[in-house]
Amino acid sequence: MSDLFPSQVKSGCGVFGILRKYDAPKIPSVIPLTSIECVRYRGSRLGAGFARFDQRGVTGRKRLKVFADSLKTIFALSRYIADNFGLKIGEVFEEYQSESGTYGSYVVELEHSDDLDRIVREVNRTFSEGNFSARVYCWGDYVDVSKGVGYPKDIHELYNLAERSPPGDLWLAHTRQPTNSPGMLPVWSHPFSSGEWAIVHNGDISSFGSNMEFLFSVGYRSFVGTDSEVIAYLLDHLTSKEGLSIEEAAALLCNGFEDFLNGDPILPLRVKYRGAALDGPFTVVAGHCDGSDVYLLALTDRFKFRPIVIGEDDHYYYVASEEAEIRAVSSRARVWTLGPGDFFLASMNRGVIHPTEQVKIYHTPLTFHQPRPRDGAVIIDTVGSDYRALNSMIRSYVRAGIKEIDLVNVNGQRYIGAGIEGDAKIRIYGTPGNCLANYNQTLHFEVFGNAQDDVGDAMYGGSVVIHGDCRDVLGQVLQGGYIYVMGDAGNRCGIQMREFRDRRPFLIIGGKVDDYLGEYMAGGVIVVLGLGQVRTDRPPVGRYVATGMVGGRIYIRGRVPLKRIGLNPVRADVLQYLEGLVMDGLLTAEQYETLRSMEDLSYITLEEVLPSGAYKAVSRLFTNKYFKPLRVEYRYLTHDDLSLIGPHLNSFGSLFNLTREIHEVTSEKFTVIEPR
Repeated sequence: MSDLFPSQVKSGCGVFGILRKYDAPKIPSVIPLTSIECVRYRGSRLGAGFARFDQRGVTGRKRLKVFADSLKTIFALSRYIADNFGLKIGEVFEEYQSESGTYGSYVVELEHSDDLDRIVREVNRTFSEGNFSARVYCWGDYVDVSKGVGYPKDIHELYNLAERSPPGDLWLAHTRQPTNSPGMLPVWSHPFSSGEWAIVHNGDISSFGSNMEFLFSVGYRSFVGTDSEVIAYLLDHLTSKEGLSIEEAAALLCNGFEDFLNGDPILPLRVKYRGAALDGPFTVVAGHCDGSDVYLLALTDRFKFRPIVIGEDDHYYYVASEEAEIRAVSSRARVWTLGPGDFFLASMNRGVIHPTEQVKIYHTPLTFHQPRPRDGAVIIDTVGSDYRALNSMIRSYVRAGIKEIDLVNVNGQRYIGAGIEGDAKIRIYGTPGNCLANYNQTLHFEVFGNAQDDVGDAMYGGSVVIHGDCRDVLGQVLQGGYIYVMGDAGNRCGIQMREFRDRRPFLIIGGKVDDYLGEYMAGGVIVVLGLGQVRTDRPPVGRYVATGMVGGRIYIRGRVPLKRIGLNPVRADVLQYLEGLVMDGLLTAEQYETLRSMEDLSYITLEEVLPSGAYKAVSRLFTNKYFKPLRVEYRYLTHDDLSLIGPHLNSFGSLFNLTREIHEVTSEKFTVIEPR
């Protein structure tokens, strides 16, 4: 099999999804292939695949796609269906033939049946007993799955998708075998499908056991033995058998952090279908067609431990593990992150269905003019270069005393500048991959575009300036130098930042950030400015700000609700505890009713309003290894504040041509957070 990049870095599965808009051209197979091959380093030669959806139907005939060890087994499977279910079998043909000790892919056409799902389950149970001989892996009218052992390019060639597969309305792609599977047969590769659903998945479903028990309870009896397949079965069952909307099914599976006793609209469904909720680190990209519309769905876990970005251009919607996958096929797409425990849903006919508010509020990005590479700078065209070759060139130029290096056509190359010492400025045109400027001490990076995950990890000097957005885990263990991001940033920014002696790192974000800002922060300064937002009443930060913070200071423009700061117990638990204090005589009924009407029941609020005895009792709810008492003030910046952050804000404004905006926001109130 082909191997375009002999040296591999295993980094978790690569996933990709693309959906066309109603009046856009259909999507040829080369687009998902180009995108998923862009992150070949995420995969292995042990598994990859594609799923194509077409609203007009895949073939116009009912058919089963089957992995089998021989044609003899396929004919036995056909006879089993005819004898046991009375269905007439049509044409039987091979997509690729099984070889000795392997499995081939075959298609069995048959007459229509309203009970096809049950038939597939019985066939799979029968032919999977003892020595595995055959497995139906796709049977929908609108979905066609092609998967096997190999890299994506290998599977594309194996099924001859360039010639045999017409353009579709939606494609999914995946690289890497399921690491929780018992082997490396094609049946364990992604995508997994069930009826008119197909999914690709990156992560681990730790709720696999309870999910299987739920599926057992509704009639599923045969599984291939990997955690990913349950997601396809759950989506199919919840929507086609239980009658839930896609939005309801997605909210159930995401299993986000919610205060279920405080107005959750689908609380009865969460209770009824609690065995369907997913847990563990995961990113899921799913496709579905109901005959009248085609849907692209993306799910992420409540902690967002697996990467995911969303994109949109004039013709298509995208979901990917890395922005580089989108940039490989669309230079003009607008790309943003998906919040923890949330889902993205778009349809071919209706556009973005969820979360429409986030798209409206947060996507008025600050724009910049991308300059041309400078005269006199060394210019490196990065097309075709992996990170090792690229860093080798950078290192040689820096050692030779070159002070300015421009990297052009960058798309997804990881580790740029990592471990390189010297005094130079490196300008990057495009989308640098994960781990830009890790361990940086003296280099100065300027990015004209967006940057992916893990920028500036363990950086202790130098600088990174980004004229766009940045993704998750920005500035982890940042302990020197500064990072400026003109636009938005993702999840877990500035976690474990620290300072030592005269080294005080600065992280300034011009737009918004997602959850867990400053988690376990031990030093340094973070500033979030919230520029470019349509609604200024919405804080530019997510939840769990400064959880476990023990040092440093955070400035956030505008008022941040106290319930978003730290890791607070569930509101219902706090109210229940306060009821007990009423019974114990430490709190009056009137005081309890006043508290129940308050939006924030953080320890800061309770400390301000409760009698000392009652507060001492209820504070036990907040005591855990993640709790550190914080000082939170909503106020105008003082002279001391401006002495600390003013020089960096002025540099920020000058670099990004935002001097007027910086002057305006420094006259507004900020939420200032620091340890007590």
